[in-house]
Amino acid sequence: MKISKILFSLLFVLNVSAFANTKENQLAVHLLSYLAQDYSEAVTNGKIISKEEYQEQVDFSKEVLRIAKENSYNQRLSSSILELNNSILRKDEVTSVSFQANNIKSEILKNFKLLTYPETKINLNRASSLYKKNCMSCHGQNGYGDGEDGKGLEPSPTNFHDLERMRNVSPYGAYNTITLGVNETGMAPHDYLSKEDRWSLAYYVSMFRFEKTEKLSGFTMDLKDSSSLSDNEIQKKFDIEEDQLMGMMASIRDTNSTPPSNKSGQVGIYLKKAIKDLKNSFSLYKAGNVKEAKNLSLSAYLQGVEPVEGILKSKDEKIVIHLETSLGKYRSLLGKKSSNTEIESVLKPIISTLEGVISSTTLEKTKSSSFLMSFGIVLREAFEAGLILFLLLSLTRKSNATVFNKHIHLGWISSIAIGFGAYILLGRYINITGEIAESLEGYTALIASLLLFYVGYWMHKNTDVQKLKDQLVSAVDSSLGSGKGLTLFFIAFTASFREIFETILFLKILILDGHQQYFVGIGAGAAVLITFLVITFAIKFSIKLNLKYLFKTSTILILSLSTIFLGKGIGALQKTGVFSQTSLDVFSLPAIGFNSTLEVLVAQVTMIIIVFAFYFMSKVKFEKGVA
Repeated sequence: MKISKILFSLLFVLNVSAFANTKENQLAVHLLSYLAQDYSEAVTNGKIISKEEYQEQVDFSKEVLRIAKENSYNQRLSSSILELNNSILRKDEVTSVSFQANNIKSEILKNFKLLTYPETKINLNRASSLYKKNCMSCHGQNGYGDGEDGKGLEPSPTNFHDLERMRNVSPYGAYNTITLGVNETGMAPHDYLSKEDRWSLAYYVSMFRFEKTEKLSGFTMDLKDSSSLSDNEIQKKFDIEEDQLMGMMASIRDTNSTPPSNKSGQVGIYLKKAIKDLKNSFSLYKAGNVKEAKNLSLSAYLQGVEPVEGILKSKDEKIVIHLETSLGKYRSLLGKKSSNTEIESVLKPIISTLEGVISSTTLEKTKSSSFLMSFGIVLREAFEAGLILFLLLSLTRKSNATVFNKHIHLGWISSIAIGFGAYILLGRYINITGEIAESLEGYTALIASLLLFYVGYWMHKNTDVQKLKDQLVSAVDSSLGSGKGLTLFFIAFTASFREIFETILFLKILILDGHQQYFVGIGAGAAVLITFLVITFAIKFSIKLNLKYLFKTSTILILSLSTIFLGKGIGALQKTGVFSQTSLDVFSLPAIGFNSTLEVLVAQVTMIIIVFAFYFMSKVKFEKGVA
């Protein structure tokens, strides 16, 4: 047998195995959702109220145990599933069993990276005809579970208007039920329908209960985030008031329209979560759970503030600086075993600031505000990357080494392509959380810092301007040329990629917050065009500058940018918990990458000392050479 056939056979077996495991894991999630939803119909106050329902709960929990064993779940997850089974056998409280089932479901989704959201647009019009053909006979014309074919079934078909039940069902849960059915009930699997049709049906049946509900303005969520969450989970996550929940969910579940956004909208939802997490983290700290308190304080920033940071910056950048500094100090105090009074004195102003942002009158989402906010965000990010490109292109032009320009241009063009590509791919297969965004920003900034330091050091070492010029020119036709070209490529790439990825996230948040997409795009395009024109003019103007002056100025700027990027990289990774954070009661200067923490201060001062040490060493060598 040929090796290619062996490999093909092996790949086929692996793919079939992977598909089987995925379906088993989906079944486990499906059963756990059912346990969380229906346990209350089997047990109340430690007593069985329905023998049939209770037996079903026991059978389903055993089935999850089987899946865990046959698919080699890790010890922690297997133990949790066993404990859930024991809780059901003990007839524990409904809240406890539902909590356990939902936690295990979340762990399975996370561990096996199951896709919990639709990959294509929901089509509610098509879902309506699919419902009439496949579902209406049992669930009834209007979804009340009163169809002719459903009479006498045990359990009876789901009433999609039953608020208590449906508030525990996420669209992903409905999708799994449609796909897999429910064993030993009248609910058969509908896996013969396409994935797109099953998702559309899942959203369609989730909308029945909102037929007479007025949508609440200002609430919208990314489909990817909301698909896997039930109403109750969204309410708990974002601390939504009971009287707002139905109107909010009517907006979130309606995928055929974009609800108006004239209140606090996306900003309010996320900042309320930040407030809730911060208050809970302080409660955990007072109870002695320091590690959990720190983790929750990180979550408050990464899942509460960071997702809407772009909007906050465009409205008032000082608020963002204040929040980042204050939250850093709060996390630092948690790690120092500080007194409750000291920590509370820092926490209260943070919460007051967040509450102030939520309650303040937000900017109306007009054409002009959409344009201006997008323009401001992109212009700031574009100029930061543009400065480095200007320095590199000026040097190659003045040194008659413009052949290297292709490496520089390929660097920033690649960063745009890869930045958009990475966002789309990560967005499809991985939920782009604040932690992922900050980590990408942090590591990219550190790489850019090292590359810029190398170039700055190399330029400073070659203090003889004519010699440096000759080196660049001769490198064009030598084997060293590719090495220098590769360095220039990576500098242009890393300097641009960090800004591009962050900009894409900010623009997406603007659109989610209700800003008009068309004018957000025009604002971004105008900012990029202005940056391009300014840089082009500056490069041409640099021809008139003295070569020696240009090289010295560029060396200083490049080494300064290296120090700034070092601070920004460490600062971003501090927000994710990679680096520790020791807050200093001094000013913050985001423009130079200083975030008022000891770690960033030490790193930047060390970089400055190294730069000056190299400067004096080269100066001494130069003077000795002259002597």
